[in-house]
Amino acid sequence: LVSNLNPGGGNQVISRIRVFNSNVGSGTPKNVYVNNLQACLAVPGCPSNITLNAGIGTCNAIATYTTPTSIDNCTSSPVVTQIAGLANGATFPVGVTTNTFRATDVAGNTATCSFTVTVVDNQAPTITCPANISVNASSGNCSAIVTYTAPVGTDNCAGATTTQTLGLASGATFPVGVTTNTFSVTDASGATA
Repeated sequence: LVSNLNPGGGNQVISRIRVFNSNVGSGTPKNVYVNNLQACLAVPGCPSNITLNAGIGTCNAIATYTTPTSIDNCTSSPVVTQIAGLANGATFPVGVTTNTFRATDVAGNTATCSFTVTVVDNQAPTITCPANISVNASSGNCSAIVTYTAPVGTDNCAGATTTQTLGLASGATFPVGVTTNTFSVTDASGATA
C-alpha cells in the first residue's frame, strides 16, 4: 500500500472497501484514509549568501533579497515566517547576520532555510598629526618640555584605537635635535593607518 501513496504525504487513500447490505445484496464503496503519513511541506530554498561592503562613512549596508516562499502539496500557501535576522531592505551591521525563515502548513509540519548577509568594513581608518613643532632649549639645559595635542584616529566603525609607536609623549622633556613622533590607528577590522 505504501508504494501507492503520493510522496508528499497528506490525506491519502490507502485502501478501498465495499460495505454490503445483506438485505439488498449491494454495497457502497468506502475509502480508508491515513492523515499525514509523512511531512508534506517543501521549501524551495533561501537566497544564496550575500556579501556587501559597508557604505562610505558608515558601519552598515542596506541588503535586499527575495523573501523565501514555500510550496506544499497539502496547503496551497503555507505560512512563511522570518524567525531570525533582518528583513529585506533593512540596514545590516558590519559582520555576519544569519536570516532564517520557517514555513508551516495546515497540519503543523514545518521546514526552515537560512542564509547569511555579510557586511565587510573595507574602509581604512584615518589619523592626522599636528604640525611640526620647533622650540628653543630651556635656559641652561640641552632640552625642552614640549606639549602637543595627541592625535586620535577615526573610523567609520566604532572601536578604533590609537597608539603612539615612536617618539615622546606630550609634556615630555625632548632633547636637542629632531624627535619624530609617530601614531598609529587600528580599527575593529584590523585595518591600520
